[in-house]
Amino acid sequence: MPCFPQVLWPRILTFVVPAEYTEALEPLFSIIRILIMAEEKKKHSAKESTALVISTGAVKLPSPQQLLARLLVISMPASLGELRGAGAIGLLKILPEIIHPKLVDLWKTRLPELLQPLEGKNISTVLWETMLLQLLKESLWKISDVAWTIQLTQDFKQQMGSYNNNSTEKKFLWKALGTTLACCQDSDFVNSQIKEFLTAPNQLGDQRQGITSILGYCAENHLDIVLKVLKTFQNQEKFFMNRCKSLFSGKKSLTKTDVMVIYGAVALHAPKKQLLSRLNQDIISQVLFLHGQCSQVLGMSVMNKDMDLQMSFTRSITEIGIAVQDAEDQGFQFSYKEMLIGYMLDFIRDEPLDSLASPIRWKALIAIRYLSKLKPQLSLQDHLNILEENIRRLLPLPPLENLKSEGQTDEDKEHIQFLYERSMDALGKLLKTMMWDNVNAEDCQEMFNLLRMWLVSQKEWERERAFQITAKVLTNDIEAPGNFKIGSLLGLLAPNSCDTLPTIRQAAASSTIGLFYIKGIHLEVERLQGLQEGLESDDVQVQIKISSKIAKIVSKFIPNEEILMFLEEMLDGLESLNPTCTKACSIWMITVLKQQGADLEDQLLEILGTIYHHMPVLRQKEESFQFILEAISQIASFHMDTVVVNLLQKPLPFDRDTKTLWKALAEKPASSGKLLQALIDKLETELEDDIARVEAISVACATYEVISMGTSVTGLYPELFTLLLKLVSCTLGQKMPTCPWSHRRHVMQQGEQQQIPDPCRLSTATLKCLQAQAMREGLAKESDEGDNLWTLLSSPSTHHIGVCSLARSMAVWQHGVILDIMEQLLSSLTSSSENYRITGAAFFSELMKEPILWKHGNLRNVLILMDQSAWDSNATLRQMAIRGLGNTASGAPHKVKKHKQLMLESIIRGLYHLARTEVVCESLKALKKILELLTDRDVSFYFKEIVLQTRTFFEDEQDDVRLTAIFLFEDLAPLTGRRWKIFFLISFLLHLWDPNPKIGVACRDVLMVCIPFLGLQDLYGVLDRLLDQDLPRARDFYSQFCVKLAKKNQEILWILHTHSFTFFTSTWEVIRSAAVKLTDAVVLNLTSQYVELLDREQLTTSLRQDPCISVQRAAEAALQTLLRRCKETSIPL
Repeated sequence: MPCFPQVLWPRILTFVVPAEYTEALEPLFSIIRILIMAEEKKKHSAKESTALVISTGAVKLPSPQQLLARLLVISMPASLGELRGAGAIGLLKILPEIIHPKLVDLWKTRLPELLQPLEGKNISTVLWETMLLQLLKESLWKISDVAWTIQLTQDFKQQMGSYNNNSTEKKFLWKALGTTLACCQDSDFVNSQIKEFLTAPNQLGDQRQGITSILGYCAENHLDIVLKVLKTFQNQEKFFMNRCKSLFSGKKSLTKTDVMVIYGAVALHAPKKQLLSRLNQDIISQVLFLHGQCSQVLGMSVMNKDMDLQMSFTRSITEIGIAVQDAEDQGFQFSYKEMLIGYMLDFIRDEPLDSLASPIRWKALIAIRYLSKLKPQLSLQDHLNILEENIRRLLPLPPLENLKSEGQTDEDKEHIQFLYERSMDALGKLLKTMMWDNVNAEDCQEMFNLLRMWLVSQKEWERERAFQITAKVLTNDIEAPGNFKIGSLLGLLAPNSCDTLPTIRQAAASSTIGLFYIKGIHLEVERLQGLQEGLESDDVQVQIKISSKIAKIVSKFIPNEEILMFLEEMLDGLESLNPTCTKACSIWMITVLKQQGADLEDQLLEILGTIYHHMPVLRQKEESFQFILEAISQIASFHMDTVVVNLLQKPLPFDRDTKTLWKALAEKPASSGKLLQALIDKLETELEDDIARVEAISVACATYEVISMGTSVTGLYPELFTLLLKLVSCTLGQKMPTCPWSHRRHVMQQGEQQQIPDPCRLSTATLKCLQAQAMREGLAKESDEGDNLWTLLSSPSTHHIGVCSLARSMAVWQHGVILDIMEQLLSSLTSSSENYRITGAAFFSELMKEPILWKHGNLRNVLILMDQSAWDSNATLRQMAIRGLGNTASGAPHKVKKHKQLMLESIIRGLYHLARTEVVCESLKALKKILELLTDRDVSFYFKEIVLQTRTFFEDEQDDVRLTAIFLFEDLAPLTGRRWKIFFLISFLLHLWDPNPKIGVACRDVLMVCIPFLGLQDLYGVLDRLLDQDLPRARDFYSQFCVKLAKKNQEILWILHTHSFTFFTSTWEVIRSAAVKLTDAVVLNLTSQYVELLDREQLTTSLRQDPCISVQRAAEAALQTLLRRCKETSIPL
């Protein structure tokens, strides 16, 4: 049939618009296109008519507006590769005459351009949408027919129910409808349509997305109308009755949150020239007003954590920020900037630190990024505060896998990963924006420094995040300030090219390479990219090799003036990084020094000073320390003379090359002895007035280097030992003047402390070295404190303990050596330096227990001086002197009897030094030792004082004091009378359950000693139970004890009762409980005669005042016993 195409294609065209035929559109488009193209072919034939058949018979073709609306919307999925969409745009290409005659020329040019990006590939949905909307705009401008445009609007509206709300078609439809309204010149129609959409948004499907897109795009040409209608709508919606009408009519109205989002979209699409003049009053103020209303309950502002409100507010603010930025008005000052950033930070602060379930962080970060670009410019401190707050809210999150584990389904887990990636990306972009929008290089450095602590975090996932953000900040066409320094950052980042995670290694390498591009230095890109890819390997040796190759390529490009900063960071890395990164540090450092070392003359002193600064810490890491030595050697290979001169001027001990010089001198056997003697003479001169100056410390450090080389100390040991011990004593608590420390930021491992030069520590180290050599030569023995000795010795609070330990390490069999030491140290007991007197007293206090030294040494003079020191005002000196007097009992028992009065008076005096328990404890121990050597007659004059004073310490809070006092009384017990034993008996009975088990055992032993003297041998059976592995219950023991005692001696039982009251207020709950239980047992076993003597009121009051449950229970039982006994004896309670 010749006319078949003319009849068929119009009929098929009728199936294009109805929604029910959407799935069949792809083949229909193909058929229509074929038929029309056939018709077009005939049109060019001279014998045929050139007019297309528009209608045949009863067929009613869709209107041009219907076709255009339908085909434009159906074209949207073409960007995703859907053939139906490509078919729709292809059909439009051949239908311009049917749509509108004015479009023929326009579409002839524009549609081929539109179709070109679709050829053979997918394109960005956003780009494709923009192109289609632009085509719609140009077409409407070309048609320029108000009625035609109005009809197109109506046809777009008719399609609202044809698509799913989440489909790309529906989202495009809203925007196309808004664009059509923007092109409509009939203001009344536009006004009416906006009102209709606002009052009946449910016709749009997803009312928020729909109304937001429509009004946003409409505002491109009708900003005034949109804002006016919005304002009117808000005013109407303020009335409660209007809201109620909507609810009762079944209509779903827009919420304030919806309107808030609309304002953001309006700002985003508004003409830039009109936007800024309307922004504050008509947009921002309205958004803030709506947000404030949503955050109120009964008119009161509350903290609203509604996620929809926060997301809507954030979206609106973000779009406003983008709009203001796009306006490109350099003179515009956005007065709401700080307020809005504050809102965003509050949202971020409210997010939990252990989960990532909402997109608030991500969206708020985006909003802050756009707001930060606006005028007025924020201060550096504001930038730092904002960045630090956001970094602290994101980087410490748990590992991604932990975050994902909170998801219930795979979809939840994917969503969490999506939020995680977007949040980290947003934080990286924020930091990048704030850094590089700043023209001040120092400010850029300060902002980047916020990442430092995270870049060296001990947690892999925190380091990974920090490095990924760093890579984002330092790569991709950055324009940094001209004086931006890369040396410090390079030293910080490069070593992590050997980190534990491949993601960190890749990010570190990218950042390292990016730093050079920032400086405009173009490297071997392809080679570096190949090396970087190799960092994916888990083989540590491969990582080290690649890092080394990268270092060789880039190190020569490091600006010479930044080498010092680079080395400072590398040295920090040697201190704090893991072993593999430490190895990388050393490789980079040595490589740079090899390539640029010859040109470092001007920075040499600073570089050496920096290295010295790190050496005390790096000594603790042997491998890192070796790297330091290698670096110094490398520097010296270029500048040997300068290095040597500098090292000779530097103070010891951190000067490695000065140490090397001393060692070199000591290596010569011919001069080592003279060298050591000269050092001894010099040290003796410096210490003549018992004051240690820096010169003496220098000598000591030099001595250390000499002895550490194995120089023999035989013959010089006594004098050198005495001088060094004196130096340690005189430097306690002193600070050594040194060169100023670097004030740069110092990164150290968690828990690590910076080593500060300490003259006492240096002196102690030399003495330690001397002792080690002396042990090798048989002149001394190992200390019972081990290496802890030197810590004790160098601390002012424990120095005397260290000296005692050191004295015990003396080889007493070397009579000549030890006697020489004693002779030279004797002057310490009369020194003007209090520290040195303490040192001497502590040292001699240990020697005084050695009988062989009493035989050969002149310890009688020491004894007299010790007695004098026992009366000194310094508590530590008194303690050491009393210890020496007590130790005399071991070393020279005959001296104790000879000087008993002198020694007892001094020691007993120590019992009254209540402010220092160590003096009291030492006195008790000394008395115990001395009393073992004396008879009753020897101590009769002092006996009562000793007993009474010892008794006062039975209840001392210090365990050592109580224990020592009880031990002493065990020795005194045989000498005390019956009355004293009874008087003290209750203390020992109660302290059987002392918090310290050792004291309980000591009390048991004292009781065993006292019982025979009291004539209470029948109680042995009860006391034997205390020898069992498991102690009996206090109540059972006291019950049995009192039963036996009651039968033997009611008087003692009564005395126990009268003395028990004082223990009701003991500081220990267990003692108070024991006192109550003992009272219970005593009352139970008293005879009627004694029960009548009980002060029942006092006893009842005392038993009821304790707040502790255990004591209250015991007291209740005791009160019951008292009540029962009173009833038995007919005594009123």
